[in-house]
Parts: sequence; structure tokens; C-alpha cells
Amino acid sequence: MSTENVRNILSVNFNHDGSAVVLSEGRIRGYVNTERFSRVKKHPGLRAADLAELLDQAGLELADLDHVMLCNLHNMDSPDIVRLHGSDLKESWFEFWVNQRNTVVNIDGHRIPCTVNPEHHLIHAATAYFTSPFESSVALAVDPTGCRAFLGRDNKLYPLRRDYDKWFNANIGYCSVSELLFGSSIVGAGKVMGLAPYGRPAADVEPPDNLVDFEQLVRFAERAPVHVQADGRSLNATLAYYIQLGLERQMAAVFADLAPICGRNGINLDICLSGGTVLNAIATQLAFAGSDFQRIHFHPACGDDGTAIGAALWHWHHVLGNPRLPHDNAGLMYSVRTYDQRAVERALAAHAGHLVVESVPGYIGRTAELLAGGAVVGWWDGAGEVGPRALGHRSILADPRDPAMRDRLNARVKFREHFRPFAPSVLNERATEWFGLRDSPFMLRAVPVRRPAQVPAINHVDGTARLQTVSRQDNPAFHHLITAFEDRTGVPMVLNTSLNTKGEPIAETPQDAVRTLLTCELDYLALPHTLVSRRGA
Repeated sequence: MSTENVRNILSVNFNHDGSAVVLSEGRIRGYVNTERFSRVKKHPGLRAADLAELLDQAGLELADLDHVMLCNLHNMDSPDIVRLHGSDLKESWFEFWVNQRNTVVNIDGHRIPCTVNPEHHLIHAATAYFTSPFESSVALAVDPTGCRAFLGRDNKLYPLRRDYDKWFNANIGYCSVSELLFGSSIVGAGKVMGLAPYGRPAADVEPPDNLVDFEQLVRFAERAPVHVQADGRSLNATLAYYIQLGLERQMAAVFADLAPICGRNGINLDICLSGGTVLNAIATQLAFAGSDFQRIHFHPACGDDGTAIGAALWHWHHVLGNPRLPHDNAGLMYSVRTYDQRAVERALAAHAGHLVVESVPGYIGRTAELLAGGAVVGWWDGAGEVGPRALGHRSILADPRDPAMRDRLNARVKFREHFRPFAPSVLNERATEWFGLRDSPFMLRAVPVRRPAQVPAINHVDGTARLQTVSRQDNPAFHHLITAFEDRTGVPMVLNTSLNTKGEPIAETPQDAVRTLLTCELDYLALPHTLVSRRGA
């Protein structure tokens, strides 16, 4: 098939955080994150049911597909999947066959041209660059397998040969610390980031310059450890502190190296970031703030769940030569599948004996009143989020003014470690006065809290918060809710965490949301024009 005839591209990520996208004429028409439908955390690859769901979203059939991208296939399987689930879960994948030259894939009798395993960091970088508003920029991809940089100009993305992997090792060290402290790198890294500030030594003891391997780091952190108790275990938070410090310094060094390259190559001083390590918002924000870069862009799916998107966009723009297209925040933040009122009613009817259901035309104002009164409310609206952050469609919300709220949520709602922080969702137009920053719609930037005494529930022990800024254009209902909360409290933000409990993927369907209400101490679940609570609660 000639490139002129390629209109519809299917792209699949087979590594952890399995996902797939259908791109039609350069636009996302369907997106699936496998775990949201299988309800198996970090589920790799794609099941037959997910492929059917994806095609249904796009309004296409297999015969309509012109090209298939098979990404991260058998070449970087995470051992954590077997540790978590006792299997690599490949037996759950849809059936397909690839010819010996890796040029054609057969799916259910349909032979479709394909590309197998485009370079991993390239498709990470493509996810961020091709969805950015920048005409040219650096694109940096960092994850546990490497640190690679690219130059983007118009619809092309070119690799930079900087050999960062020769010295950038904090990404690997972060995995080692995560495995040591929490038994897993892919679910432990976020915990290490939350634990790190608790481990700051009483006297700022600098790690020696010749500290180059993990064993040395562990021994150094054990000299004057700060222990934090969690789940019956004693965690050396100092180890977390030092690996976080190392990541921050190495990330800053990469940014400092890249900025002059822009000038020499006529590239704007803009940077696009992707890769699982980029979810470390403290490290990336410090590196950006200390650099000469002027603007920064992320895709909300920084991890491998975004690589399917990046591969499809790279093939459409770089390989086929199609011009860049603009992307709005909402199109990046939220998926495609929505659920009608009948789906909501079925979910409520399935648990009718355990629920109190109230029809509330003014549900947004009522939810704001409940939050201001101390209630913890699940918020379910529209299509689910793309990426791991709750961005106001699948959220648990609470009052950030309550100093006891963090411990309450961690212990009785999320069932997770007490040191884990919570994020604010703040009106974009009010964000600067509270955080010194605006335009952080994907909850991927962490900055100091300017009025910590007024919002203690979202103020981490180091005085920072990873904020989401909310605009009326991106999410009208969520913006309305936060405005209503501000009208009642004077505070233009709510505490926001994902609508799930420990070990569960974020809720996707109305049924998932109701199950979450019934299995933790949520006070209410708010769905459009409906408030639900547990009977007898």
C-alpha cells in the first residue's frame, strides 16, 4: 500500500501499561488503556475485547486499517508483571501473526502492513513533541531503560547523540531503590518520590562524588538513616532522599547540556518531556526552572501507556510526511469512550440494595457544599483520563483546608502508606497567587505552596504540591465545581486524587465507580445530576 493511501493507523503497546490507539487522518479516534477495562493493574498488551472496544470507539473495522504499529513487543518485558500477577499475561493478548520480515501482520484473517518495535525512546519523545504547540523543540525521553534526546522541527524528529546513558544512572537507581523498599519498580517509584523528603538528613550530608553504584548508595544512606514506619515495616527514607537528589541533579545536568544545542541548531528554547521517569514532577520542574528553556510540554501519558500514541503520530508525521495538527488539552487529557445515562442506571440498579440514590439537578453546587462540609466525594464524569493522573473525570475530591484530611484519605479511602501526598486542582486563573505557576493542566509540575497554612492537606512535608490547573475550556463542569467551592470557602482549589483504592486501576465505567464507593469510606459518589451514598453509612 502506498503512503498516500494510509488513513487509519492502529498502534499497540505490548509492555506494561498496555494501551492502543486508532489514529485517523492524524486524529485520535479511539484509545484504550488495557488495565482500565481488564481491571488488572499494569496489564501489558491488548486483549481481543480491548481491540473490539477500540475499533468501536473509532467506528472502524479491521478491514479499514491501513497500517499497524506493534510497539515494545517481546523486547523489554517488565519482570514486575510476573511478580505482581504470577504470569506475564501474554496469554490474554489478541491473536496476531507477523511475517518473517516484520512487514505484514495478520489479525483475524486481515493482512495489514506493519512496523514492529520502533525505537522505544523515539516513540516516547514523539508522544510529547507531536502533541506540543511548538514549531521546533528539544524532546527528551527518560525512563529506566535510558535517557535520550531528540530535535523536533516541524513534522520531523531527529535523534541527538549525547551518550547520556554513560553517566545518567539515577533512573536505574530509582528502580533499585523502589524494588528494595517496596518490592516493585513500576508501582514503587511514586512511593519513593513521596517518601524522599522525610529522609532529609538533619545535617545536609552530601554524597561523595565517587559514589557510582547502588550498593555504595545503600551503605551511605545507612550511616545516618531516617526511618519511617509503614505497613509494619521500617523504611530507610534517607535512601529515598539520596536517590531523589541524584535524579534531580542528573536531570538538571541534561537540561543544561541541551539548551545550548537549541541555539546552535536554530531550535526554539522549548522542551518536550516523556518517559516514566518524567512522572517525577519534582525533578523535572527543578531542572526546567534552573535552565534556559522558556516553555515546557508534557503528554499526560508519560509512561509506556503513551508510546502507542507516540508511535502512531511519528508514523503519520515523520514517516508519511503529513503536516502537524493542533491539539487541545482536553483532547490529550481525556479518552474517547463515554457512557450514557442507561449505563449509569444499570450500575446503580445492580447494587440498589446497598445504595441511596438521589437525583440532584444542581449537583455541582450540592457537591461543593458537601466538600466544604468535610465530605469525601467520588467524582465521575465524561470519558476517563489518559495517563495515570486523575484530572477531574475520575477523581476523589476533598477539602484541602482540613489538616486531618490526608491521613483520613490514606487510611480509610485509599488504603495506602501514610506518607503519600495529595494534589490540588486549582482554578487556572487563580493558580499563580497560590503556587507561582499557571498552565499545568496534566498534574505534572510540582512547585512550592505559597499559602501552606490555608491548605495543609495538599502541602507535602517539603512544602510542595503537584498541581493541576483547571480551565473552563478544558473541563467546564470541574471548573464550575471548584468555583462553587471557592464561593463557599474562599479557596480556589480542591484536593484531588484518583478514583480507585490500593492495587486497583482508576475507575473506568459507572460500575467501577460504584464498586469503589462500596469498598472504601467515600461519603458520596457524584455522577452527572446524581448523588449516591452507601445505605446505612
